[in-house]
Amino acid sequence: MEFEELVGFREYVNVMIRQLVREPRDLDVISIVGMAGQGKTALTRKVYNNHYIVDHFDVRAWCSISKIYNRRKLWLDILKQIKGDKRDTVDDDYSIADMLRKSLYGRRYLIILDDIWEVRAWDDLRLCFPNTENGSRIMVTTRDVHVAMHIKHHSDPCLLPFLKDEESWELLQKKVFQGESCPLELLNVGPLVAKKCNGFPILIIMIAGILSRKKEDPSFWLEVAYDISSHASVEDSMKMIQSSYDQLEDHLKPCLLYMGLFPKGYEIPVSDLLKWWIAEEFVLEETSNSCLNDLVRRNLVMVSKRRANGEMKYCIVLDQVREFCLRKIKEEKFIESIVPYNSCQPVDSDVQRLCMYIHDTMKTDYKERESFEQRQMPLEFIAHPKFGISGRKNLFPLLNNLRLIRVLHLLDIYLENSWATAFQSLTQLRFLAIFVKAFDFKWVSHLLHLQTLRVRSSYIMISPAIWKMEKLRHVDISEFSITLEENFEESSDIVLHNMKTLGMCYMSVADMTPRFWGKFPNLEELRLNIDELGDVPNNSGSTLTCSDMFPSRLKVLSLSDIFLTEEIVSNIARLKSLETLKLSEIYFTGEKHWDLSVSDHKFERLRVLKLHHVFMTQWICSEESFPLLEKLVIKSCSKLEGIPYSLVYIETLQLIKVIDCSDSVGNSALELQKEVEELTGDDEILKVDISKKD
Repeated sequence: MEFEELVGFREYVNVMIRQLVREPRDLDVISIVGMAGQGKTALTRKVYNNHYIVDHFDVRAWCSISKIYNRRKLWLDILKQIKGDKRDTVDDDYSIADMLRKSLYGRRYLIILDDIWEVRAWDDLRLCFPNTENGSRIMVTTRDVHVAMHIKHHSDPCLLPFLKDEESWELLQKKVFQGESCPLELLNVGPLVAKKCNGFPILIIMIAGILSRKKEDPSFWLEVAYDISSHASVEDSMKMIQSSYDQLEDHLKPCLLYMGLFPKGYEIPVSDLLKWWIAEEFVLEETSNSCLNDLVRRNLVMVSKRRANGEMKYCIVLDQVREFCLRKIKEEKFIESIVPYNSCQPVDSDVQRLCMYIHDTMKTDYKERESFEQRQMPLEFIAHPKFGISGRKNLFPLLNNLRLIRVLHLLDIYLENSWATAFQSLTQLRFLAIFVKAFDFKWVSHLLHLQTLRVRSSYIMISPAIWKMEKLRHVDISEFSITLEENFEESSDIVLHNMKTLGMCYMSVADMTPRFWGKFPNLEELRLNIDELGDVPNNSGSTLTCSDMFPSRLKVLSLSDIFLTEEIVSNIARLKSLETLKLSEIYFTGEKHWDLSVSDHKFERLRVLKLHHVFMTQWICSEESFPLLEKLVIKSCSKLEGIPYSLVYIETLQLIKVIDCSDSVGNSALELQKEVEELTGDDEILKVDISKKD
């Protein structure tokens, strides 16, 4: 990207210039982080050649690092720019480094290190840059946030954003029309082309080169808009992504390729994605989240939506990265053909293990044939979680061909009552998500490798078979009752050590005992509806006096459709690991007050609190009630009059989100924000988001 086409980054140029010339006087490192082709180098060049910067520094040097570099040559390159000495010295490495250090000493210098890939490159160079407290600076561009954080001195890294739609259109016009006006007939289709480039500057420039050949042909522009990937220079874009891919650790490569199998532009639910990776044995559960973060910080995967606690909720793979993944999948045979069950061809379990979903092209095949058992050609499957067959429900013949599948996501298809028979052969399943009329645990009890079970059903039957499934980690079933009589006595010796998530359960208070929760010693997340409380006006003195109502290791607790009693609140407060609490459809007996100050309840590690349809008029607490609270979400609490003023003094509070509540609740949130600003002098500490609809 040439300097004059530095669209969308003008404000960043000014920010960079200020960081280079302002305090502190000691050495500082200014880092710019972004994906290949995103404009890092163009932005840095613009700053480097700014007349103010040229006048401000005594000496400047620009050095391109790249993934393969020679330390000696880098030192010589910088030294040549500083001294103007063109000879190739034969001195040893130590002498060259010492000469460079002496050449910079006492001079205000600016050194550009363009495209650093790893920490080692910085460590090889940093000792040559003396800190003489005269305002010297080093600017670094990198694709890796981890590298930027490692080399940070005073200034935080600048994470370069992708262009906005209007900025993309501005850049596209400049490159296509070269200062001329855009023809009127292109004013509608032009912004569409720009939008399809997803804010990727280098792609916009490549597409501009194609459009300039027919810059007054709206039909051609429209064709390009809907097929950007085929018109872009494959070699250029693929080379950029290939360089990032080559630097990935071996375990991250299949994780990225797996994501390339999703439909174009599909927002991938992170909670499911991590479970799919684990089921396919790419990663361990303990490392799955950090693996996704690695792909994000390398700008190969983008976060499209975050949860209230800041965690990733959805992520997306840009079209160019997806195209690269699909090519790499074919090259490396990441996904292989599936041999039909009745075929005489040999079956190789290693070849078939990466089969995941039913691909969208199966719709056509299914309509042409009544049964897949008659199909002679191999079937190929890739990820497509939004699959459906119009007017057809019988998928059972298809399932016969998927005996070694590990992940099956069928929440979007309503299965017939005889579905259980079809699943008998799928013994390798690790992840199963289904939508059925009735469900009984015994129908899946033979799936001994199953880790995740998600069920949407109107009738759930829990049987002792659940205790046979010792590898279960996550159970997400729509409203099922779990009781001692049905499940506990027959298998009293079996403990589900791997279970981490359980819900949505209906339980009686009598069953909520340490003896029962001992069946799930490592449970971290529980979604629960407590029975036998609803119509009883006063429950004190009943079985609620149990001090271990919930599993002790819970990090996330969701309670729905209950009366919130003093005993329940006390039990929640005893959960020393609890970080997220969600209360929905919550009622109170007597006065509609939630007073946490009376019993001095303290939620020691709670970071996120969500209140949805909590029918209270007043909420009273102290700053000690939630000492580490970061995010508060209040939704559809129609009777609530305001938010406790004491929240002002919670130093960790970052966000208050108010949705569909009274004006008084919204006003109290704004008052809290104002008070925090006056107390701290910082208007960025507490953010308030008020809306009438989610």
